[in-house]
Amino acid sequence: MTENRNSDRVAGIVLMSAAAASMFAMAHHPTSLRAGAVIQIVHGAMILFVGMMAFGFAQFSRRLGLERPAALAGLTAYAIATVANAGAATVNGFAAPALAAHGASHEAFDTLWFLNQALAGLGVAAGGMAYALWALALWRRHKLAASLGLLAGPVPALLLLGGWIDMHLHWAILVYAAQALWAALAGWLLFSGRLAPQADPD
Repeated sequence: MTENRNSDRVAGIVLMSAAAASMFAMAHHPTSLRAGAVIQIVHGAMILFVGMMAFGFAQFSRRLGLERPAALAGLTAYAIATVANAGAATVNGFAAPALAAHGASHEAFDTLWFLNQALAGLGVAAGGMAYALWALALWRRHKLAASLGLLAGPVPALLLLGGWIDMHLHWAILVYAAQALWAALAGWLLFSGRLAPQADPD
């Protein structure tokens, strides 16, 4: 039991830390390829934070019960979002600067831009689906947290799919902020023991 609680605490700290750090990184997101090494640093950090959140949400899913279809499907959807978000960061942070260094054509940069937007959009959509599924799994125990998950995940995803928003930087920051805030809340639920089975001691 103690080992499980320690795992929850570690995963909770990782989730909360990654959520905060990801927003710090987004606030310092370069707007030009002339930013030099800052581009690789920021996007490399974002890939790290995406991985950290995947680790935290894996424990979160375990606590919700991987034998429950909603929890397992949520983790599956988040795995897709993780790959998509890491891919989007790789395109912008490493592929684009490499092409710029080799004097690539505008058409090449256009291709990378559309690839980045497609991957970022997939990340938002799959992440939104994950949040919705986890909210369903969480509903009986924590209705407020579940309700906030439905706002943080599916709503931005539907706005994006409906064409009301896009993944240009200003909208991306708002979308990722909503997702990061709920990730931090999920981390707090883990850290505080609020997802521990009833048989576990506090």
